[in-house]
Amino acid sequence: MTQEPSDTSKSILDRILPRKNREKILDHWLELAATVLLALATVATAWSGYQSTLWGGKQTDHSSAATVAIIRTSKYANLAEQKLTLHADLFSQWLGARGANNQPLADFMQRRFPEPLKTAAIAWQATQPLTDPTAPTTPFAMAEYVLPETLEMQHWEAVSEAEFQAAAEAGIIADRYLLFTIIFASVLFFGGVTGKFDAEALNWAVLALGAIGLLLGLAILLSTPIL
Repeated sequence: MTQEPSDTSKSILDRILPRKNREKILDHWLELAATVLLALATVATAWSGYQSTLWGGKQTDHSSAATVAIIRTSKYANLAEQKLTLHADLFSQWLGARGANNQPLADFMQRRFPEPLKTAAIAWQATQPLTDPTAPTTPFAMAEYVLPETLEMQHWEAVSEAEFQAAAEAGIIADRYLLFTIIFASVLFFGGVTGKFDAEALNWAVLALGAIGLLLGLAILLSTPIL
């Protein structure tokens, strides 16, 4: 015949069983929370790595565009310098013809001045430079003297500066996403060691650290530009 447990035994069993049930439920929730934490951190890590690669490529594209713009800036700067030298030589010869009182030659040369020297020379003469000390010293100081090559040079110079700035900004964002991969890797570590300790409080503390790291990383991640 089966012996009925004593009252003392029943009391002990009543205390042990509910405690074990509670521990089992807590372990289940701890495992579930750690799984969710690992899943979110894994996705966030992959996304950060992907965005870091994209922004790194964008940085390379902007750097290449800046290099091309610099080459074009140098090209048009050389052309502008060559044309300015030619115009200065023509203007010097024109002054020489006028100084020698060879007006027919001076008029002939002026009629054949290339633009914008021709327009600038006419405007310069209208300022009475021989009698007015406040007049510009040469046609090259006139607003009318603008070389197309100089405008192109200024344009590509501005493009190169903008591209360099864009490359720098893309590099900063790429580095930020790379930092996110490190942050979420630490979250993966915390999630991975959760449940490995004998102390239940320590397991929950480790899980909480991982959750805090994940939330902070996601908060900053959501404010970062994406491609």
